[in-house]
Amino acid sequence: ALRREGPGRSASRWSRGTRRHGTQYSGECGTALRAQGLQVGDVERTRLVPAPPKTGGGFGAKGRSYVERFDVQGCETIPGSASGQVISPIVVTKIVESLAIGHFQTLSGDTSDVPRSKEMKDLDLTFMLSRITFSFCDLPARGDAVEAETCFKPQKVSFKRDFAVRNKTSGKLAAAATSTYVLVNVKTRKLFIAPKEMIDLYKDTSTKDTSAQLGVPNLPKKSKLGSFTSEEAKLSSSFVVEQSDIDLNGHVGASVYIHWILDSAVEEGVRLDAISTLDIEYKEECFLGENIECYTQTTTGEDGGREINHLVQTQEGKILLRAKSLWH
Repeated sequence: ALRREGPGRSASRWSRGTRRHGTQYSGECGTALRAQGLQVGDVERTRLVPAPPKTGGGFGAKGRSYVERFDVQGCETIPGSASGQVISPIVVTKIVESLAIGHFQTLSGDTSDVPRSKEMKDLDLTFMLSRITFSFCDLPARGDAVEAETCFKPQKVSFKRDFAVRNKTSGKLAAAATSTYVLVNVKTRKLFIAPKEMIDLYKDTSTKDTSAQLGVPNLPKKSKLGSFTSEEAKLSSSFVVEQSDIDLNGHVGASVYIHWILDSAVEEGVRLDAISTLDIEYKEECFLGENIECYTQTTTGEDGGREINHLVQTQEGKILLRAKSLWH
């Protein structure tokens, strides 16, 4: 049985994407914050932390997947976690994002942060993330060896891409993810159906059975997301979109939304090392200067586990995404 916690519209207002609470912060984030003139001990988290450094990588078996290794020694950790050394799930999501970029950079020969093939450039196309579902299993700690692998399956309407992040030190799966990317015209911002010729370009580097290729028999599955309105939920946090939130597609980067979602979950009293699932469906783009509101509906099970349904929208009511997170 689940107990819903009552909606309300009280919230702490956040300014400039950071939150001041005196929580100790460690790792590369500290360097980024000091560069902005902020004291590390005064900021809980920032959206500006990059993916951890890569230590190597290349194509996997028969070129059907792509593998990279990451150094997580200097990454953000979760305060109060085991020995204070467990890395944040945000780091894992950035590894996944970085891996997808690295794979397509290698395939396309375009080394920009938003790589596009020659065919995509000729047609003014880019990839945009439509849906991504994470399952978190065994978050690595600083000093662990982390390896991530991805493979994809191009389709007419969308490209499916799946991921496995492994803690090579413990021998356990750290996380898995499944995602859907769509092709969008960068000028009209409209969806584009990939021609067969474009799909055929990847017949030797894609795979039909991504689960078998990654060795993950139970990839995460999409869940049924909430359909509530902001009037039926609690306003947990709010932001103003900064220049640093904007990617080369000219809109807020997908990983920035994950910061917003997890920050609003922390407002509900959960610990980041208790996350088990995060499922996100992106609805609309948002841009520089827009005011963002994050709403939540939280239910608590008899075992103490929590389910949080998320709604992120602009102050004017444009729905940007819906998501669900599960916590043990």
